[in-house]
Amino acid sequence: MGPGRGEDLVSLLRSRRAPPDIRQFAARGLLPLDPDDRLRALLAVLSDPDPAIARTARESFGTIPLDTLAEFLRTTDATPGEIETIAKLTDDPIVLERVVRHRNISDATLVALARSVTGAPQEALIVNQARLLRNPALIDALFENPELTADGRRMLNELKEEFFEKEARRIEARRSGRQRPIEREAELEEPEETGDEAEGGAEDSAQARTEAEQAGGEEERARGVEELTLRIMQMSVPERVKLALTGSREERRILVGDSSKMVGMAVLRARGLTLSEVEGFCKMRHLDPDIYRKIAFKRDWVRRLVIVQALVKNPKAPLDITMPLVRRLPMRELRNVGRDRNLPEAIRTMARKTYMQKRK
Repeated sequence: MGPGRGEDLVSLLRSRRAPPDIRQFAARGLLPLDPDDRLRALLAVLSDPDPAIARTARESFGTIPLDTLAEFLRTTDATPGEIETIAKLTDDPIVLERVVRHRNISDATLVALARSVTGAPQEALIVNQARLLRNPALIDALFENPELTADGRRMLNELKEEFFEKEARRIEARRSGRQRPIEREAELEEPEETGDEAEGGAEDSAQARTEAEQAGGEEERARGVEELTLRIMQMSVPERVKLALTGSREERRILVGDSSKMVGMAVLRARGLTLSEVEGFCKMRHLDPDIYRKIAFKRDWVRRLVIVQALVKNPKAPLDITMPLVRRLPMRELRNVGRDRNLPEAIRTMARKTYMQKRK
């Protein structure tokens, strides 16, 4: 049966106007449709008014492999109703993570899940800060979850403080005029050359112009960074989070060290983030410790030796992540780390010990 006919049949089943024999075949998973439409048809009759059909549909649903459900949620444009139905009938963490991440999931389904999900689905819900900010009821529902992790509770508390307390104070300050607008610096005008200066020392003038252009370029770049930093400082936390997810490389470099950890965490989920940027973050010494931890727990990132080296050589990175990474360093780096007096003694001792073990 063609795709168009399959969609028509699924629509008929959803409208409850399909004949009983068609609904029965749908409940048994026997309709001549492609696999996705056959699953859609089954989902449509799970709440059939005929108890026998609904019971058969639930039995059929229980035989569907979990991988099939997860793939259906990943590859199809499932409706909010279909997503809600799957969420109610499974407790598999992989499937539920797909449910939580699906762009068509309704707020009502998310709120219901927020009160009970654990593991990866819970983490996926918490890190979706944009959704939490659009619907604060999700935050309250997560706090009601008896299995909410300590890290999750901390992140949610920070979110509430930043967006519902500090942000209100910022808005009030703007209204009362206590925040002064930042004035842009006036551009310096270049002095005009006199006739005598133009005539003498052509080579010296050319060299002077080159040096002036280079200095001017550096000054212009520095001014650009300063203006960008000032502009970011005037943004609210939601605006900075959005910029962290969608901004440029230079904006990410500034935002990863933001005073709000939520903004820094958003940088690590940004579209277009490169491994060279991550390496640069590992070398920074002013980031929140959880930023380093998030990088260290990302398998694709710590497979790169340059990132491992940058974390180990950063004295501000937490010892609980750098100590295990020392063992992955090559012999030459182990020797260098063991001699680096800028690093914690525990790291240096571990490096020397590992070096001696590898030499045997």
